Amino acid sequence: MIPLIRAELLKARASRTTRVLVAVTPLFCALWACLPALMPAASDAVRMANVYNMAQQAYVFTMIIGILGMCGEFRHGTITWSFLASPRRGRVVLAKLAVYGLVGLVVSALSALATLVAGAALLSSQGHPALSADVPWVLTGAVLGSTLYALLGVGLGALIRHQVGAIALACLLFMYGDAFLAWLVPDVFRWLPTGAARALGGMRLDSGGELLPAWGGGLLFAGYIAAAVLAARFITLRRDITG
Repeated sequence: MIPLIRAELLKARASRTTRVLVAVTPLFCALWACLPALMPAASDAVRMANVYNMAQQAYVFTMIIGILGMCGEFRHGTITWSFLASPRRGRVVLAKLAVYGLVGLVVSALSALATLVAGAALLSSQGHPALSADVPWVLTGAVLGSTLYALLGVGLGALIRHQVGAIALACLLFMYGDAFLAWLVPDVFRWLPTGAARALGGMRLDSGGELLPAWGGGLLFAGYIAAAVLAARFITLRRDITG
């Protein structure tokens, strides 16, 4: 596994798209944090929670990074060499999970830091409280949630294989599909990946529905990742990779 992980690290570092996403994501989250800081809120506590919860917006980019890390191999045909180097295909996927989980963690931590700096500065300039005892927990949950999305991206990429299709489907499901279900059936939303990620960050639903506790959200999300990876292992990765 060590040589495989080293090889995947080299591939991740060599990817220009991955480097761009790593650089852009913290800026994106910092900009999003400015919006709730300037908008009216029911209380200072609500405003503060809305600001720092924007660190979770990194999930879109970490998920795409994970998908690209897996699907890019199929798109460029390099997956053939990867599987020749390690005929046990499951090990290749495990190496990618380890590497892109690490990349997702770095991106998520940088995004949380950018959100904290931008949010605290703007809240202070507006005369609002900038920090509370809940802020570290919110940011930690955001980091964990966004990191898990990177792992989910790898699983989805291994399952779907088509890069554009995997990104489009993932964005539709997790940016719009889950939001629609949250509006339609709030009690079901807690069991979806987005609901699990929001539970990790301590977020609340505008519709008034209840989310799982943070530990429950983390376990549920891990279950979704395991399901995607296992489905890819027993369905997609057994196929002819040239087909």
